[in-house]
This record gives sequence, structure tokens and C-alpha cells, in this order.
Amino acid sequence: MKLSRLTYILSGLMILGVGLPRASFAITGCSNAQLTGTYDAQITSANLMNTLTMLNGTGTTTTGGTTTGGTTTTGGTTTTTTTTVNPGGFGNNPASLSGQTPGLGRYFFDGNGNIVGLGTNALNTTIGTYTVNTDCSATLKLNSGQSFFAVLANGGARILFIESDASAPGIVGELDLAENACVTTGGAPQNFAFSFFGSAATAAATPTTGTATPAAAALKAAIGSLSLDGNGGFTIREWATGTGNVQLVTASGTYTITQDCSIRLTFAASATGTANFPATFRGLLVNNNSGIIAVQPVASGDTVTGVFVNQ
Repeated sequence: MKLSRLTYILSGLMILGVGLPRASFAITGCSNAQLTGTYDAQITSANLMNTLTMLNGTGTTTTGGTTTGGTTTTGGTTTTTTTTVNPGGFGNNPASLSGQTPGLGRYFFDGNGNIVGLGTNALNTTIGTYTVNTDCSATLKLNSGQSFFAVLANGGARILFIESDASAPGIVGELDLAENACVTTGGAPQNFAFSFFGSAATAAATPTTGTATPAAAALKAAIGSLSLDGNGGFTIREWATGTGNVQLVTASGTYTITQDCSIRLTFAASATGTANFPATFRGLLVNNNSGIIAVQPVASGDTVTGVFVNQ
């Protein structure tokens, strides 16, 4: 190829490249209308926040007294450990349409900037407001005082949020567009795979004398399968953390699914005493194929969140 012809070709390609539209890196076109429907909420950082608070509990240590010449001098001050009670927000909120559940909640967004939940009279009422910006960022505010920054994903079907008020800054979670209502207990059998991961903290011991035992945390994690028989009975099979290992365990019991798409497992008496199964196992169905769960380990107030999907 002659040099002049190659020059013409390269020049033409450069001209075509200049004429191409520039790539756009900004998302535009979002509005309040894209945040419409019933959403299931999960506080994904609930367990981490509770564990950090337990491990970083504040206070002073009790020191032992001494006896000199028949006079007893009592020790100094007493250790107090601060524990976190979920301040509300979208998890553990009595205004949730599915009832108050640690780590979970359910709310209706009306497309006009209003968040709807349950009022004190158990009737639907506006419990907060929201504003969606054209770049698909959003701000959410509940009447109970919590405020959040958020971003919309998947056309508004998922919202990721972070709490921004002074009561619990940094708490992270998500809202998933869900079915407006679910079929209650009954119907065809269903099988779900599930997983959860977190820790259970033990409170620091407060002796009458000496130094307090520091708080500690143990890993709590599991994967498994949950089978619902359609008649209110379930079986569960999971690989769960035990004492320094992972164990295969099984259990059974009863379950309930309510019209608000909440599901709750009640373990048989033989299973509730084992450390391998949680004291409570609650969930919210996003649809017939998936959902979110919150479990509380035995002898612990911590909440561990996870997911379950249809098998």
C-alpha cells in the first residue's frame, strides 16, 4: 500500500472517531415514580454493628477492696457494658407492614414521595418521605427521626441505603421490590436454599472483685436447604458452624406464612436446645423464588441476616 493511500485511510478513521458521540457516564431520568410498590427491607450491617458495640463496650473495672485494722475499704468502680438496641429505621420498626422484626421490615412507597407503614392504630399511614433525584440518588426520611442516603438500582427494583442521622450513622441495608401479598400457609410444597453469616457476642462478665472478663464473639454461619410441605410443616438440613468445626445437622418443625409475606419457623422441642439452630428464624418473601431472612442465635440478642432462594 502506497504511503499516500495509507495516510488518507488513517485520516478518514480519525475524522470518523471525532464524529462519534462521547460516552456518557452519568445516569439520568430517575424520579419518585420509579420508587413505587411494596419493598422488603433488610439491615445487612445489623450484626456487625451489634457485635462491634458489644466488643467495644465502655465502662470501668471493679477493683477489689482491702481490710486494714478491721476497716474494710471497698473497691473502686463498677464495669458497665453498653449494648446496642436497634434504633429502628427500616429494621426492627413497629411501623413495618409485616410487624416488628429485628433486621427486617416491609413498607409501601407510593410513587409520590410518601413511605407508608402501620400507625399506632394498626392502620396504614404515612411514616416518612423520600425524594429521588434525576441521577438515581435519593434521600429517605422517617418520621421517627432516621434519615438515609440511597441509590436506585435495577430500574428501582432495588435500593441501597446508608443511614446518615446522628443516632446510628453508617448502618447499611437494602430495599427489594416485593409482592404486594402472599398466599398464606398451604399450597404446593417449596424448597429453598439459604445462607447466613455473622457472629454472636457474649457480654463481658462483671465480677464483684477483680477484673471483668472481656466480651468475646463467636462465628455463626450456615448454608442449607429448607423444605416446606405446604401444610405448615418444614424440614431443614444445614451445614453450620459448631465448636471449632462445621457440622451437618437436621431439624423439623412448623412454619407460618402470612398475607404480608412474612415467614416464621418454629423448631420442634428437640431442635431448639441445640446451638446449631437459631432461637428464631424469620423471613420476608420477595417473591415465590427468593426472600430475605433474619436469625437470632440461641442465648444471644444479636441478629444475623441472610438470603434464601428457590431450589
